[in-house]
Amino acid sequence: MATDQKIRELMSVATADHDPEWLKQGLQAAIELELATLPPYLSALWSIKSAGAPAARSIRQIVREEMLHMGIMCNLLTAVGGTPALNTPNSIPIYPGELPGGVHPGLTVALQGFSPAAVSLFMEIEMPVNGPIAFGLAVDETFPTIGAFLTALLDAFETLQLPLSSERQMESFVGGSELKKLLTLQDVREAIHLVKQQGEGREGDPASPEDTGPEDLAHYYRFAEIHHGRGLRKNPDTGVWKFDGDPIPFPETWPMAVVPLGGYQQADAPDPQIWQSIQSFDQEFTSMLNQLQAAWQDGEPEELDNAVDTMRTLKEPAASLMQKPLPNGGGSYGPCFRLSSTT
Repeated sequence: MATDQKIRELMSVATADHDPEWLKQGLQAAIELELATLPPYLSALWSIKSAGAPAARSIRQIVREEMLHMGIMCNLLTAVGGTPALNTPNSIPIYPGELPGGVHPGLTVALQGFSPAAVSLFMEIEMPVNGPIAFGLAVDETFPTIGAFLTALLDAFETLQLPLSSERQMESFVGGSELKKLLTLQDVREAIHLVKQQGEGREGDPASPEDTGPEDLAHYYRFAEIHHGRGLRKNPDTGVWKFDGDPIPFPETWPMAVVPLGGYQQADAPDPQIWQSIQSFDQEFTSMLNQLQAAWQDGEPEELDNAVDTMRTLKEPAASLMQKPLPNGGGSYGPCFRLSSTT
């Protein structure tokens, strides 16, 4: 099954035929989808000069939640006897390109610095199943959205009632959130609900009733706040959501250009130091993926902690590249997020 069509093909299988192998393939596809959002989100985040800028704080929290979501999907796959594939060529998409699995076909996802265009792209990635609920809009679902696919995965768990193994599942704090072992069907329900809630929001609302602040908005609406330059607030009297909250100013950024297809080649970086920096970033990124692979493949919790630490170290070399102008004057370099063969 071609990787770029996996989710679309899985969603075309009749519900009655969603067997354990279908579920395992679906969970691997979900892992790849969660992993695919991290490079574009991180590129935009690291290009913002001030880590304390409201837009940077919001994107940083989204990245943390995406990391948690990937961890949840890895735990779910190991729970049903599978092994996540996190460091293979099929695990990481080539940018610019479509999202893995045929989700949002025609949407080209690139690695680029923070910009209004990047924010609009991120809103498209996180588009709720029935459109942006808060504004009474709707879209025709002619392709599998992330939310619809997650619902299909949960339905398979409900129908198959497979035994859930704790072996090789990880427990950790990922970006300030708790990654738990999933041992019961109720655990699975709550975990998939959390992923859907944080990504696209509760049906009929951008946030859960128990949520208390702007950081609790679903990803689509947090990106929309940045797009509109204002916080999203709910009028307690009318129940109507509007972008009339605190200002979210456009931050000062490094001028990272869109990374070319497949990443920079040596001919694109005639300065040997810049080329070495590009390669070094890819090597560290690959090390992080190898650590994640070891965590879920071998059941090594310390490798998950190592991967989180490695991700933190990626920011400085990425930001350094973003300060190196391209020879053609069209902005600056940026990280390529490629698998390296030298690690």
